[in-house]
Amino acid sequence: MTNFKNYYFLLLMAIATGFLFSCGGAKESGEENAEAEVAVDSVAEEAVEETEKPIESPRKQAEGEIGGVKVVVDYGSPAVKNREIWGGLEKFGAVWRAGANETTSFEFSENVKVGDNEMPAGKYGFYLIPNEDAEWIAIVNTDWNKEKHGAWGAYNYNEKHDVARVSIAPEWKDEVTERLTYTVVDGGIVLEWEKMKLTIPVEAAPKN
Repeated sequence: MTNFKNYYFLLLMAIATGFLFSCGGAKESGEENAEAEVAVDSVAEEAVEETEKPIESPRKQAEGEIGGVKVVVDYGSPAVKNREIWGGLEKFGAVWRAGANETTSFEFSENVKVGDNEMPAGKYGFYLIPNEDAEWIAIVNTDWNKEKHGAWGAYNYNEKHDVARVSIAPEWKDEVTERLTYTVVDGGIVLEWEKMKLTIPVEAAPKN
């Protein structure tokens, strides 16, 4: 009888010990879960904050038709932000990407003429040389893609790949265009930024 009581007592102690360990483990598990939830919430908040940050120079597209030719301009759109743009941020006499970040590109659905230069349908890089006391030089070049041509912005710009160079006198306005903007209009592609406006002459090429 005594042996039975001792066995019963030991069994109850084992059950109680297991219960205590189980509770402790559950508590620790609960704490770990709570910590994990806090970590996930923190990461989610950081992701939301990152998403909500304004993009400095958002990528934009301008689309339109010129003489029945569909034209698409793809460009990064920087802001003035009270900076001196011409001769300051963008140096006179230097090749500029005519936008921000990746190379600005022009895409034509059919053959076109840019100034006096005829070119086949396709996609091209666009660059610009601002000048202080002379006409500005608009450049259309075969290189527009980093993976295909090694082109990113005006880095690795290769003058030998130019297909058109056009001298254009810029217009100067009283009002400020805060963000660089392209517009496709009848007879050309218009670039506006700060107080400068430039119209690149584009027309449909004669059909044979």
